[in-house]
Amino acid sequence: MRALWAQLKNKLIAHKLMAIAFSVSLALAVGGWLWAHIYLGSVGQPLIIHFNSSSGITQVGETRDLIGIGIFAVLAVMVNFFIAMSLEERDWFWGKLLAAATVGFAALIFIGFAAIISVN
Repeated sequence: MRALWAQLKNKLIAHKLMAIAFSVSLALAVGGWLWAHIYLGSVGQPLIIHFNSSSGITQVGETRDLIGIGIFAVLAVMVNFFIAMSLEERDWFWGKLLAAATVGFAALIFIGFAAIISVN
């Protein structure tokens, strides 16, 4: 187990840009999730999860729906991290492309949580 952690640490040191990108992604996903959970955790009424300006309210849920979204976002960032590290060892372009896409995905998740907070 120590050898696995040492190997991961060496990979992170060798690929600093990747480590920074995935740290930012994880911070955005977890930060948005915690922000929404803290802000909306005490709301007893149903939450508006999705709102469309042309259709109105299209999805209503509860705080446990936010937990599901947060867990999915964190798991997606973690899986993408390991895939990107493997890709980075083979070709520098594909690993960095996946890292950039993951940062974009995490930013959209953060914006989604911010929109849910602002609507409710």
